[in-house]
Amino acid sequence: MKVNTLLIGVGYHAKRIYLPYIKSSEFCNLVACWDLASQKEKIEDFLGRIGVASPCYYTKNNSISDTLNKEESSYLNETIKRHKIEAVIIATEPLAHFKYAKWALDSNLHILLDKPISTGVDVSTSVNKANKLFKDYTKLAELYIEKNKKQNLVFSIQAQRRFHVGFQMIRQKIIEMAEISDCPVTFIQTFHSDGQWTFPNEFISQAYHPYNQGYGKMSHSGFHSLDIAIWLVEASLKADKKWDNLKLETTFIRPRDIFAQFSKKDYLKIFPDMKWNSNIEQGIRKVTGEVDAFTHISFLNGGNIITSINCNSLHNSFSRRGWFDSTGRDLYKGNGRVRQESYIIEQGPFQSIIINSLQSEEVQKGNLHPYEVGGEYHFDIHIFRNKTMFPELQTYEYLNMRSLSPVNDLGYSRGHQEDARRNCIMDFYKSIIKHVPPENQGSNILYHGLTAQILSSIYVSAAKQYIGRSGMVNGKIKFRFNNKSYVQ
Repeated sequence: MKVNTLLIGVGYHAKRIYLPYIKSSEFCNLVACWDLASQKEKIEDFLGRIGVASPCYYTKNNSISDTLNKEESSYLNETIKRHKIEAVIIATEPLAHFKYAKWALDSNLHILLDKPISTGVDVSTSVNKANKLFKDYTKLAELYIEKNKKQNLVFSIQAQRRFHVGFQMIRQKIIEMAEISDCPVTFIQTFHSDGQWTFPNEFISQAYHPYNQGYGKMSHSGFHSLDIAIWLVEASLKADKKWDNLKLETTFIRPRDIFAQFSKKDYLKIFPDMKWNSNIEQGIRKVTGEVDAFTHISFLNGGNIITSINCNSLHNSFSRRGWFDSTGRDLYKGNGRVRQESYIIEQGPFQSIIINSLQSEEVQKGNLHPYEVGGEYHFDIHIFRNKTMFPELQTYEYLNMRSLSPVNDLGYSRGHQEDARRNCIMDFYKSIIKHVPPENQGSNILYHGLTAQILSSIYVSAAKQYIGRSGMVNGKIKFRFNNKSYVQ
């Protein structure tokens, strides 16, 4: 059985992840694509080169809103009927996520939605817009619950680390220790860096992963670090230690800070031929999207701190870029971009887990063995357990991707995170075909409530500081991960 699917958004992510999967999938039948008319020539050239014959429909509307206009809705509704569409993959710019997800739910379609669930222009400087992120989530979750009373719809979020064999194994280790010690995860530190060196003129003008619309890292890859930390930690919570409140404070590094760290003088010293627009210094101070984000979160039960999370998310970090003109380069996984990621997880005095996943070269461009430090499959796990308390346990265990999930065709594969993305897509289609209920789906929207609440709170904290107020945010936890109750 194949599911008739509409792909909304044929950008970098779709070209690299979704379309290659779709071409070889036994579950997905891509019957149509949808994108902006301004991208028509590039999209049709790409689809022709990879041999995808599905028709692509276009809209001229690039306005930012929470709803589709009447013309778009009518056209998309006709497309559903014409192609008997059952599911939609939403891979657009994040500003459009909410309106397409809302339309797809109203149309009774299965949905696979890229992260984040929503974002907004100037969300990093407006408290009201920051609060709206969680309101957007709530609207979609409540509508989904209503729809599911009549029809078993699948609504998945592309949070691929939940489908990563390494993180799944780590989560199981956390659950095992919680079972024998009753101790939850008490501390987790996350570090994720993109190696995405953005130049001053690009902060002002670049349309991909932009900062010039008042949002940045946390609406892109920062979402993943936050989501996986919560997913790992909540698995360790027993009923008497479940969180009921949180307090949070964040620090955003904005383009003006980056320009203070590395100035015009510094750029011209290493790039003497670089053309420098005299308006850059003034323009960069108006760009407010976050480049880096550092957040401390305390989760409480009855006024006592149960778990502390330090979430460190960077775009401005170790890079292989050494050129000032990025025209024509792949801004998604190219342009010198390399990913580095690490986690420290403490479960009281009983268990410590340390994860390192460190790339040193762009994917498929280096000479390193993929499993070695710096390679695209590097993912080392170090597990330390209190053998004195629990003699049956190992004191130290080391695992890596070679032992967890050896890959037969390393020449074809593009890294363990992209394998995990494919696993997420596969889970989406299998859940549709097998009529899997929401509580058994790997990344159902109803289990992203706390991630959505915290992401919203992070932006609230940053926006409050931007207008000169304290950045501390306190709040009651409103959504649970428990399979029996989606909304508290």
